[in-house]
Amino acid sequence: MKLLGKIWQWLNTYPVGTIVFTAILFRIAILFLYGQITPYPDSEDYIALGNKLLHLDLSGYEGERSPGYPFLLALFSLPFFSSHGVILLLIPFVQMLAGIFTLILLYKICLIVNIRKEVALAVSLFFSCYLPTVFFEFAILTESLTLLVVMLVFYYFFRYLYQEKTIGKLILVTLLCTYLVLIKPFYIFLPFILFAFLLLQKKPSVSVVSKYLIMWLIPLLAFLGWSYVNKVNTGHFVSTTFYGFNLAQNCVSFAEKTTPKYREIGETYARYRDNRVSDNEEAMVIWDAYFELLEKTGLSYPDLSALLYDYSIATIKKNPVSYLKQVFVSWRDFWKTSLYWERYGFGVSEAAGAVLYISYAERILLQFAKILFVLLIPYNIVVAVRQRQVSPVLVISVVVLTASVLQAFATYGTNSRFSYPFEMLMVVSVVLNMVEYIQSRKKKKTV
Repeated sequence: MKLLGKIWQWLNTYPVGTIVFTAILFRIAILFLYGQITPYPDSEDYIALGNKLLHLDLSGYEGERSPGYPFLLALFSLPFFSSHGVILLLIPFVQMLAGIFTLILLYKICLIVNIRKEVALAVSLFFSCYLPTVFFEFAILTESLTLLVVMLVFYYFFRYLYQEKTIGKLILVTLLCTYLVLIKPFYIFLPFILFAFLLLQKKPSVSVVSKYLIMWLIPLLAFLGWSYVNKVNTGHFVSTTFYGFNLAQNCVSFAEKTTPKYREIGETYARYRDNRVSDNEEAMVIWDAYFELLEKTGLSYPDLSALLYDYSIATIKKNPVSYLKQVFVSWRDFWKTSLYWERYGFGVSEAAGAVLYISYAERILLQFAKILFVLLIPYNIVVAVRQRQVSPVLVISVVVLTASVLQAFATYGTNSRFSYPFEMLMVVSVVLNMVEYIQSRKKKKTV
């Protein structure tokens, strides 16, 4: 035990080095055992837009994705630039580097919010070895980049709130929020919430409000600018042309209960729902019906998405209770954990079982932390209101709660992916609550 204590003490002497070494070692092990770039259905759209960005030509683009992640794909394809377009060879390594840097940010955020070095290191080491994060780094999906940018936003925002209020940090937060919106337009809500917290810290006045307007104005301009690009190419002023399909996913359980105008769409949708193989596929049924709906309507993809949006609004208005039930299911699923990998694609197939059990154990621990976080949200908000202070747990609680509600109203399916970029922050919040509880217990004993 004494030896372990000395080793732990030594590791705490070099915390960043310990985090980086552990993360690299773990990723090398997974690279050896797994050893593959993992594409998903979403990946095709990112690669397609990456190719257009690589050739500086957006003409004819149908607006499936926003440019934040495809820009990364294009940027790191430049060393291999050829007629083949986007080359994915470097992307897992770039995402692994992003993951390691994210872990350093996690450690530094813990220190900013006054978590002890030893606890901050323990939290960071857990996430250094957290398998779902590592597997996302091998996937052609936005999660690794989104996680990095979210952590950068909170790192500089917390530094601005609790350390030095410099214009440079404010500009960095603004630019990072702008890029985050370009990665996933869903995050347009974030700069508005951060803006509100800045106003809460000071008495609102014309000078204070005007100073912080940049926080949401530039991200909003980016959001509207990309929507205009889609308007030029598709005729629809939207951030992505998935919007109709996404909302339609929330109508899956009552698809046929629509208005006469959309009866054919509802019946087609319901037929695919009823013929699905398993409950796990229910959320994505609209995509099974996609080609038949294209043929029946004779519309292009963007126009079909717009029609599905109108269908969804009409169907939701007719079935508000059913919609709210589905929203609750989506909200509940937000708090689950994700694992995106190809179990049968391991380079060393014998390792798949062991990796699966380790990931289960890790996800159970994280799931417990996420449940605690949800239960503590009302407490954190009430305490902050009573004390009239913008605490780190308040900021994290409000941002994550807002994300959970907005995504639930917007879509159904893979909802846990929306919570993934906030998982580290949720753990930070729970640890802060635990530290506060322990300190209050100690004070009671000394009285």
